[in-house]
Amino acid sequence: MFRKRFLILTIFLVYGFMELQGQNLNEKEVDPIFKHAVGAGAGFTTGYGLSYRFSASKYAFQLNFAPYHDKELDRYSIGLTFLYTLIKNKITSLYLYQGNHYYYNSQIIDFYNPNNPDPVKQRVTSNYINNGIGFGIEIIIAKRIGLNLMGGYAFYRNFKDLNLTGETALFYKF
Repeated sequence: MFRKRFLILTIFLVYGFMELQGQNLNEKEVDPIFKHAVGAGAGFTTGYGLSYRFSASKYAFQLNFAPYHDKELDRYSIGLTFLYTLIKNKITSLYLYQGNHYYYNSQIIDFYNPNNPDPVKQRVTSNYINNGIGFGIEIIIAKRIGLNLMGGYAFYRNFKDLNLTGETALFYKF
């Protein structure tokens, strides 16, 4: 009885994987037509801001950058993400990603003392690194536009916390 169930389960699994593989295109057909892409991205491990992505065959890297500066605040988000394509077809791609995000924040804060009517201004600075890994899917919306949704696990604030993460990006390819 066990052998019969095992055989039936194996046949269904093999058939299912064959169907999935049938959805893939030949490697020659899925080499990136457009190797460069620009857009916007946001994520805990990929960083946020303006984005650039370079794709070469199955490997790609992505840079995110968002600077902000005024008289009381300096804030920078810099992200570097590595991608490896697992499955690619005409309208979707499944890939692994590894994201690295450096965040810097420095601002002037007013501290109040009940005994002193004048506030004391003090600059407070914080910076940290988030690092994560997970799976992503790219959905081709138009010939040159791709929407990326990513999810996985991440270490937050210099590897102090471990939790789920989510990332997204929208790219124009050329």
